[in-house]
Amino acid sequence: MGAARELSPGEKMTILTLAKAGLSLRAIAEATNRSRSTCQRVVQLPAKSKHPSRRGSPKKIDEKLQRRIIRFVSTGKMSAAKVKDKLQLTCSLSTVQRAIRSVDWLKIVTKRIY
Repeated sequence: MGAARELSPGEKMTILTLAKAGLSLRAIAEATNRSRSTCQRVVQLPAKSKHPSRRGSPKKIDEKLQRRIIRFVSTGKMSAAKVKDKLQLTCSLSTVQRAIRSVDWLKIVTKRIY
């Protein structure tokens, strides 16, 4: 069974408002069409539930490393494999290539003129 969609900030506020009004978790769950455990999580941990965790697997390249890769490629004529070796990255070559491809302005810079 797949994961349900994330709670919007409005839904969280609705759940917290109903809880402060004195409704039970079961009544809140029925009113919001969410599971009782979801409502319980929002009511018990309101500070933590403000910023939902990102779904999916963790990123292999963070923003700082992405900027370093792009800087290496844009300043010198280095391939993705050379950048991977130079920075001693543990991620795969295709991940480095994907990071390079994600930058629009870099496509113009790296285009070879024959």
